[in-house]
Amino acid sequence: MPTPIRVRGRRKTPSRSKDGVPKPVPSGPKGGRPMLPPDAKRRIESYKRTRPLPAQPPPPRPRKRVLSRLESLPVELIEKIFLYSLSVSLPRSSPSIRAAVSSERVYRALMLLAFFDPERIALPELYQPSSGTVSSADPKTVALKVSEAQISRILRPLEYVHLGKGERRSLQASVVSCRWCTIERLMSSLPDLMLLNIWRYWVPETHGMSNDQQDQLDLFLARRSNALDLEIVDGDYRRSISVTPLVSVTIRHAGPDIDSTVTINTLDVFKIPDKFLSGGDAGFSEAHARFLELFRVAGGINRLSSTERINEINFSREAIQQGIHMALVEHNANVLTTLLKIDEFTFRCQNHLADTLYMLPSEYFCTAVVMARHDPKFFQLLLRASAESIPFDDSKITQWAITEGGPFQQWLLDFMLQLPEQVKATTRGNQQMFYNGGLNAANAMAERYLRNVLGTDEPKVWLEESPYTFSDDWVVEN
Repeated sequence: MPTPIRVRGRRKTPSRSKDGVPKPVPSGPKGGRPMLPPDAKRRIESYKRTRPLPAQPPPPRPRKRVLSRLESLPVELIEKIFLYSLSVSLPRSSPSIRAAVSSERVYRALMLLAFFDPERIALPELYQPSSGTVSSADPKTVALKVSEAQISRILRPLEYVHLGKGERRSLQASVVSCRWCTIERLMSSLPDLMLLNIWRYWVPETHGMSNDQQDQLDLFLARRSNALDLEIVDGDYRRSISVTPLVSVTIRHAGPDIDSTVTINTLDVFKIPDKFLSGGDAGFSEAHARFLELFRVAGGINRLSSTERINEINFSREAIQQGIHMALVEHNANVLTTLLKIDEFTFRCQNHLADTLYMLPSEYFCTAVVMARHDPKFFQLLLRASAESIPFDDSKITQWAITEGGPFQQWLLDFMLQLPEQVKATTRGNQQMFYNGGLNAANAMAERYLRNVLGTDEPKVWLEESPYTFSDDWVVEN
């Protein structure tokens, strides 16, 4: 039997070169081409071309946005629709709609409608002509038509629509919450608001005025005069008007069967936004302080007779407390006074049935002695708002009073000793040492404060006091 050969494949015979020189032995366990030297390898790799990427479909192009039917309308028509709807949130639905309605005249029209109350007083006799037959030449009819035409002109491009109190409250809350409702824009709208009140409540009654009175009225309406006091005598009846520029219009009716006086504030306020009260991150500028005081007096927070109306005003007491603290830190006495007046008066109006004590956070007094150590004015302003809120056992206030040693500080040390018993004895708001800024002279320490510290007449209710006069802001120079 043949012996099997256990070698697979053909046997390799060593190759021999023709010149007898052996071929180089391949490197590696399996043989193959010899490795290139490093220099040659780098040289070859430098010549290699970048391998092209496989073909990919191009990215999809953004689809062009198609405008809606509303957005495709002319700007003037979009503006009309917006003012007719009075939906402040409509511009948020589309950039194109926002651009169409974002104009100064639209902002102004919305603010005028939000703060103008055309039904403050009812004067039905204004709408009835003198005789039973309506005549276009009747003085009352002519005056009424002139009044309506001027009101429409001021509100342009808005066509006046009647709003109930609830609707106007809702619109005002929406308007003041918008970023475009700034102090500057609201200040610039106040003259038009005052003109609206005069045209609405006084001009329809101007039949029977003399030529001199008409000239005086025209001069004031043209903003070339800062005073307006007129009286019209019609038989046994008298009608008079007195205007405090930018603040209020007072109209009086007197006769055998009528005797009434109505004060119409320039601003019909329902909502005071936090951004006006707290000062924000920027604090209170002089323009902000002036506006805040004008907003207070023009909004009617300056008369004890407006108690019922004050209860309708809504604002955050937390925001006003932040503003009081900011005013103390910034040494801004005007802002501090205004905020204290608003806070105290609204608190007492809202709690007049229970007659609750009005109190301030005690840390305000500590802040006053730390931030204004050599100026007791800020401490005295807090004292005039709520003397019972002074922390009678605070070491900082005691040390400050001992160190300064002035007449006020000496009185304060004695007052702090009696304060615990006085607080226990004070059970009603009208028994406090100060009530709306007015001094309670029945209190022995109050009498001493008046004699030794103030040295002047007894301070009255401070609601009608104001560090600013706004009559000069009414007059427009030619």
